[in-house]
Amino acid sequence: MAKHSISLIGISFIVLLAMTFPVVADDLCADYDLFLEQGWEHQPVQDAMDAYMRDHRMRANWLNQPSPPDQIGRDYYEWLWHNDFGARMKAEVVRSFCGVGTPTEPGQ
Repeated sequence: MAKHSISLIGISFIVLLAMTFPVVADDLCADYDLFLEQGWEHQPVQDAMDAYMRDHRMRANWLNQPSPPDQIGRDYYEWLWHNDFGARMKAEVVRSFCGVGTPTEPGQ
């Protein structure tokens, strides 16, 4: 009985999460241009960025970058969002939240 109730709670949570996530995504991307500029500021976007980096095993080698974010007074997520290093990630994250990618996606 305990296993059944735990799995039922887990399934209910996943369904609830699936139902609420698109609403959050729609709200975040209500102004597409603003999202392209400032989307990195939102926690769900930062979580998606972290997941992308983890899934693609990406690591920033700060020695190869012109200026690490802490040296130029920028937030880590802001730096990733606007830097060429994170361009593919940004395109994918924007596509997941807005349904369309960035205007100039890398590799196209």
